[in-house]
Amino acid sequence: MRQGMIYNIQRMSVHDGPGLRTTVFLKGCPLRCLWCSNPESQSAVPQMLFFENLCTGCGKCVEVCPEGAARIVDGKVIRSIAKCTHCGQCTASCPAKAREMAGRLMTVEEVMDVVLKDMLFYENSGGGVTFGGGEPTSGGEFFLDLVKAAHEEGIHVTVDTCGFCPEERFDRTLALADLFLFDCKHTDPEAHRRLTGQDNTLILRNLRAALASGKEVHVRMPLIPGMNDDDANLSALSALLGEFGRDKVEVMPCHAFGWNKYVALGLPAPDMPQYTPEQLSAVLDRFAKHGLVPVMV
Repeated sequence: MRQGMIYNIQRMSVHDGPGLRTTVFLKGCPLRCLWCSNPESQSAVPQMLFFENLCTGCGKCVEVCPEGAARIVDGKVIRSIAKCTHCGQCTASCPAKAREMAGRLMTVEEVMDVVLKDMLFYENSGGGVTFGGGEPTSGGEFFLDLVKAAHEEGIHVTVDTCGFCPEERFDRTLALADLFLFDCKHTDPEAHRRLTGQDNTLILRNLRAALASGKEVHVRMPLIPGMNDDDANLSALSALLGEFGRDKVEVMPCHAFGWNKYVALGLPAPDMPQYTPEQLSAVLDRFAKHGLVPVMV
């Protein structure tokens, strides 16, 4: 049975497509967006997060850690990033839930067992399943098997994607999915590389393929102050969408939610600016100036 790395399955979601949904988060992403609020989604292997503010200092983790990565210093539990192998033994013993594993191998059947539990809710609300990440298409054949299994069950399938996906795999996804939530972070290849670590040639190819496919596509744009909200980028985005008679963009202003997870992983947190209400209003007006219709999500 084919397996893949899942880091969360969220039932009764209302933000990842129409109706009540189950959102399946696959672990692993080819991009490294400077503002990413889910750093635990980037690596394709399991990771242990240590939320120090929840730790009571009971020492249970010290007792079970096989590598000596957890120790008590001056009554406080300290984690050694260098020694931690992310085996997860400490998470099972932590009574305060200060330690949490992100990522576990699941089969297609195991994931679908969870998805199928809420069939009645999908039918009554016009909902379904959403595959997100990380970047769900990075799951390769495991991801495609999930999409196919949901499609064959008659479940509405949404794919929440950054678009960085091999062409053949993306085209196979196009044939099976019903809705794409497609991020367009920047239209310029070099600017995209600076912001995410990859240029956008493949992404724009896949976006055009999705827009030309006849499938439902919601173009989304994470808004980052001073990085992708300038006139040149908005003008180029307007021209791209105009090729397909589109003008609507779902905008997601940069926020700091989830940045505590960087600390929990032992990583430096992003240093991204936030919009003031006045600044955000001015940016949304800029969208309108270029013939775009921004929709907050």
